[in-house]
Amino acid sequence: MPTSLIFTLPLASRAQTLPENCVPALHATFFQWLERGDAEMARRAHDERDPKPYTVSPLIVNDAQTAHFRITLLDDALLPALQTGIAQMPTVRIAWATLELADAPRLTQKSYAQIANAANETPTITLRFDSPTSFRSHDMHYPLPDPVMVFASYLARWNAFAPEQLQIADAWLEWLQASVAVTRFDLQSRVIQFKDFVQIGFVGTVQYSVMKSQIDRGGIAPLNALATFAEFCGTGHKTTQGMGQTRRLRE
Repeated sequence: MPTSLIFTLPLASRAQTLPENCVPALHATFFQWLERGDAEMARRAHDERDPKPYTVSPLIVNDAQTAHFRITLLDDALLPALQTGIAQMPTVRIAWATLELADAPRLTQKSYAQIANAANETPTITLRFDSPTSFRSHDMHYPLPDPVMVFASYLARWNAFAPEQLQIADAWLEWLQASVAVTRFDLQSRVIQFKDFVQIGFVGTVQYSVMKSQIDRGGIAPLNALATFAEFCGTGHKTTQGMGQTRRLRE
């Protein structure tokens, strides 16, 4: 069941001294929690090939007093182990600072069936890309919101973790390529600093629309399901390292 957990951290005066990119520390904390709950499961999650069954967001500073970050899970088996680890170690270590969780994480869940059953025939979808987003294509980084790349990344994750009866045929990508276009956008490029390299991605809002000339409307419901799923699975690559945080905006 796709799951989102939002964690709030007290900052006090520490916000100015934390690293610019806290995601490596948050990623490490996620695995510390998971290992405390189930060491074998932590090993499998770490070693699993893409698509990974989780995402980790950047640390977002709310104000001078608090910040938050988000972990999402795509595999039901991870949640009990993660909750056990959080109960045993309700802290996050970032550089020199050990920060205690302000309260229990805010939990949001939607089953794959709920997402699929709620998918309607809305032909226009707006997505907000909250952290730098890019794709890996032909050994290059592609920092543009191409409809096929965006929704193909959701499809790969959906089919990797959804029940077999809810999976979407790969042939749907042909419908997507012939039917969906970017019709509006408000984007900027952003740089995210990793330890040994920098990565360029886009942030902002993109509107995707099914062309009115497309007679075959059968692909619209899967398009809507995947747009809702984006909040849980992220977009593009390095979603476990803070990139590709995405949410659907209601029209």
